[in-house]
Amino acid sequence: MIMNKKWMILLLITSMLLAGCSSETQYEVATYQGELAEGQTKSDYNKELFYRNDKKTEGPDPTILDNTERDGYYYVYGTKESFYCYRSKDLMEWECVGQALDNLDYEGENVISEVRRATYDKLWAPEVLYDDETELYYMFFSAMPELDKTAGPTITGKEFYQLMVATSDRPDGGFQLVDFTDAGSCGAENVRKLDTQKYPQYYVKYLLLNPTNVWEILKDGKDYTGYEGYTPQIDCFPFTDDNGDKYLFWCDMHGINRMYVVKMKNWLTPDWSTARAMLYPNFYTEEDYHKSLAGETVEKVSYEIEEKGCNEGPHLIKHNGKYYLTFSVNYYQDDSYQVIQAVADNPMGPYRKLTEEEGGIVVSGSTSGSLEVSGTGHHTMVSVGDKLYIVYHKHDDPVEGGGNRHHAIDEIKWITIKDKDGNDLEVMYTNGPTCSVQPRIEAFSEYKNIALEAEVSVLDNKEAKDISSLTDDLLSIYKTGNVEFMKYITETVITETTTFKLDFESAREIRAIMVYNSKNHQTCFQNISDVKLVCEENGKEVIRYIDKIPFSAEYLQTNSYDGSIYYITPGAAAYAEFDKLNVKSIEITVEVPEGQETVGISEIRILGK
Repeated sequence: MIMNKKWMILLLITSMLLAGCSSETQYEVATYQGELAEGQTKSDYNKELFYRNDKKTEGPDPTILDNTERDGYYYVYGTKESFYCYRSKDLMEWECVGQALDNLDYEGENVISEVRRATYDKLWAPEVLYDDETELYYMFFSAMPELDKTAGPTITGKEFYQLMVATSDRPDGGFQLVDFTDAGSCGAENVRKLDTQKYPQYYVKYLLLNPTNVWEILKDGKDYTGYEGYTPQIDCFPFTDDNGDKYLFWCDMHGINRMYVVKMKNWLTPDWSTARAMLYPNFYTEEDYHKSLAGETVEKVSYEIEEKGCNEGPHLIKHNGKYYLTFSVNYYQDDSYQVIQAVADNPMGPYRKLTEEEGGIVVSGSTSGSLEVSGTGHHTMVSVGDKLYIVYHKHDDPVEGGGNRHHAIDEIKWITIKDKDGNDLEVMYTNGPTCSVQPRIEAFSEYKNIALEAEVSVLDNKEAKDISSLTDDLLSIYKTGNVEFMKYITETVITETTTFKLDFESAREIRAIMVYNSKNHQTCFQNISDVKLVCEENGKEVIRYIDKIPFSAEYLQTNSYDGSIYYITPGAAAYAEFDKLNVKSIEITVEVPEGQETVGISEIRILGK
C-alpha cells in the first residue's frame, strides 16, 4: 500500500509531537495476507509458514505410524477399502501410496480366496505399529467375514465384526492376514488349538481374539443368543508401556458399546487371565455401571447421549505417571460425535471419565459451534519433538454428516485444573478443531511462535482484562463449553481501541504476525488497525509499520439485509506475513467496532526465531 501525501505529512507531525523535537521516519512493510480470489471459498496461503485442515486424505478412523526413524515418513491409515495409506514427511501434506492390506488375491479364475472371504466387508479402523523384537509391522483391524453357510445355522443372517491382525516387513503395503493355525504365519509359540466342533467356520483361524476366550469374559448378563461366541468387536488399540508391557484395547458392539482391555504376552497372544470390561456408555466409571445394574441411582455422563450409547475408538497415552484413555462417544454420522478423556493410574484401570467441568471433552465440532467442522471423532495421537498432536476425522460435509470423512490435525495442550475432589489434575485441551490457517507444525518449520517469550503490556493506560491470555498458547474455541472449565481458557477483553506492546530481550527475526479473534461473533474485531515494529537494521533503530491487517471475510458470515455479522469461525486469526525483519518490539492496535461494547482476543502469535 502506498501512503498518500496528506497522510504522510500527518504521520510525520504526529511523530514529532510524540518525540519532542526529534522525528522518526516510518516505513511501510509489504505484506501478504492470503488471497481470496473471486469464486474461491478458501484463500490461498504460504505453505512454508502455515497449514490448514483441508481434505488431503480420504477415509475415517485415522491412525498415524511414526516411521521417521526408519524411512523418514509418517503414514496414515484409515477405513477405506483395503486400507489405503498415505505418507508424509511433515504431517501436513500427504501422498497416497496405495492399499496396505493384501486381501484381494485370487486362487484361480473367478474364485475368491479364503482371505478375501474372511475380510469380506466392513474393514474398519486399522491400527499399525512397528515391533522392534520381531522387526515386523502389525496392522490390527476389524472386518465382517462372509457368512459360512456350510457350517450350519450358527450366526446365519447376523451382521458381526471380528478383530484380525496382519503383518508386513514394510509400512506401505503387503500386510498379510495372520493364520493362527499356521506356525509360518503366526510363529510356533502363537499357534492355537481351536474348538472346531463349536466353531467350524473357515474364518475362525484368522481371529485375533479366540471366541472361546471372549465368551468367558462376558459377565454383564446381556443376551448373546445366536452369536455363539462371535460377539461383534471393533476398534483395536495396541499400547506399549514404558517397561515394555503390551496391552490391547477393543470395543464390543452388542447391546451396548463398551470397552475391554487385556494384557498381551506378545502382539498375537493375549493373557486371558487379565481380560476385563472397563468402560460403559453413559457411566463415568465401571463401578457406576454395576451400581446401576443393581438398581442404584448414579450420575450419568452429561455429554453422552443415552440413545446414542457408544464408547469406541480408544487411544491411550501416558503423561506424568497417569494414563489418559481418549475415545469417541455418541453417533458417528452426526455432529454429536466427539472425543473425550478418562484417567487411571495404570493401563488396566479402573478409569474415570472426566466431567465437563474437568474438561472431559477433548475435541468437539459441536461444542465449538462450528458450521465448518462436525463429527470430530475416532482419532490417534502423535508426538513431534516436545509437542503432542491429535489426528481425528471430520465429515466431508459438515451439514449433512454421514460416513464420508477425512482426517485433520491440531495441537494438544496440557493444562492443570482442579478435579471434582479439589485436587490438581493435568488434562488435555485441543487448540481446535480448526479449519482456518494455522502456523506450520513447529518441528517442520523454520519459525516458531516466539510471542510466548515476549513481555506484554498495554499502552496509554488503557485497560485490558486477562492480558496474560494473549500469550498463554491456548486458543479460545468452544462457544458452548462448560462455564467452569472455560475459566481456564479465557480471552483478553477490551472496551476501547487498545494498543498491546510485545517487547523482546533482544532483536528477533520474525516473518509473520497472527492475532486470533474472539470465538463469539458478538465480540469479534474486523481488522487490526495498526502494527508498529521497532527494528534493528545495520546497527540503527528503524520504525516499520503495517497499516492494517484485515480479518478475512471467509471466516465471517453476515446478514445479507443489513450486513451484520451472525457467525465467526472459531480459532481463526487475522494474519500478515512479510520478508524477514529483525524486530525488538511490536505494537498491535485493535479497534472496538462501532456498536460493540467489547472485543475479545484469543491469542497473539509471532512467527520468528
